[in-house]
Amino acid sequence: KQWYQRRVPITAGVDVAFRKAALKVALGDISRIRGFIELSFQCSRSGVTSSSTPFYVLADTFDCLTLDKCQQLFSYVEDKSPQFAQEPPGNRNIVLRLCNDLIRRCSKSLNTLFCGRIQIILAKIFPFSERSGLNLQSQFNLENATEFSQKETEGVMESDSSEVTFLFYQTLWSMQDFFRNPNQISSDAQWKKMEENVKEICRIFENYKHEGSTKISSNETYFAKFLTSERLLTLQITDANFRRHILVQILTLFQYLTGDVKFKPNKLVISEPRKYWVYDTTNNIYGILAETPPDGERFVRHIKSVLRYEEKWSKWKNEGCPSLEKSLDKTLHPKQKNMLRTVKPMDLSQNEKFDLGNDTLTKLWNICPDNMAACQDSNRNFIPETYKFFEDAIEQLEPDSGVEKEYYLTNDTSFVWKSLRLLAKQSTPYFQHIQNTKNLTLTDNLQNIIISIGKEHKKEKSTDCDSALIPLL
Repeated sequence: KQWYQRRVPITAGVDVAFRKAALKVALGDISRIRGFIELSFQCSRSGVTSSSTPFYVLADTFDCLTLDKCQQLFSYVEDKSPQFAQEPPGNRNIVLRLCNDLIRRCSKSLNTLFCGRIQIILAKIFPFSERSGLNLQSQFNLENATEFSQKETEGVMESDSSEVTFLFYQTLWSMQDFFRNPNQISSDAQWKKMEENVKEICRIFENYKHEGSTKISSNETYFAKFLTSERLLTLQITDANFRRHILVQILTLFQYLTGDVKFKPNKLVISEPRKYWVYDTTNNIYGILAETPPDGERFVRHIKSVLRYEEKWSKWKNEGCPSLEKSLDKTLHPKQKNMLRTVKPMDLSQNEKFDLGNDTLTKLWNICPDNMAACQDSNRNFIPETYKFFEDAIEQLEPDSGVEKEYYLTNDTSFVWKSLRLLAKQSTPYFQHIQNTKNLTLTDNLQNIIISIGKEHKKEKSTDCDSALIPLL
């Protein structure tokens, strides 16, 4: 009882003891560190420490370890990620600060794999709609600059082709500046430069085709940024990874220029001729990628799928990044909430009204208690007379009607289908006319049939008038 009354100060003391002990435990091996951190989580679940103490112990431990040991201990965070995703926002923010500190300590060129592991864990712990992980204003990383030679060094570039020159070297690597900051293309001068660079790259890649057929190993790893030495250009343009890297970057740039992005500058709205050029160039790039072995066509299908998903994510960001979690609608009817309710079997022998859960379906079901009798009802026989159905079309086909051909009813596929169904039902002799004029299109044949129906109706009408005038004579 006395311990329970003094529980709060004891908890605070244990919290401090755990954090001090973590500094000493960090000097041991990884297995001992993992055991100590697991002990802190067990004490937190038992109520001996506060809920945030094991997270502070975890953060303090990572601060004391070298980067190599951090990579080994990070597997513990990966194992605990489902549990961390259920923690309150305060504890998850501690994990967020821990991961951000690790990313700042990592090298962009040597620890790319570890940085990827950290990003994956953050994606698992935090929901998609977490504001701290979203680039809401579509800002670009302008610090990601690509450096390359600005002056040609004699005897450095060796190429069997006269087209792979130092000028093409500058053209190729200057595109990285447009990828880094696409908003600068809003000016006409920058657009013209970008357009000329893309045309030159596509021309060289088409003429200097990749001839290899070696399959790329799934275990092969390479850096995200390629070397920009002049000596490597001839080898790079024949490398499948390099060609795909450059061309996919161009496709991503084109999708940004033509897509609907909320925070895109108003000056970056491109004209229709430029959109047509982007569309044609995109098809040309897909053709180059399809011809690049190995599995070029399969690679193109994957890239198209990725870009389609990118459009959906862009639309989601334009809508303000709403939560992707669907919550139960509290305004549902009590009958709709109880999904496991027993359903009373329908008794068709009695004329009772059935509720199908939808107003429209309930109305249709209760029109007639017997479905077969409703289908055989004489009121359902609503096939029109031949002349009345074609009356408007006959008037349009008159020479003095003044109706242009593009507005004829016979240009409507729905009307043509209904007309053929009606003729097959009531006027089968007219199909003999179609067999005699096989060279004409279906629309022309139907027009001839409609004209003949109009002529026959006029003859019948004049005959009726003559027979009516005979008694008067």
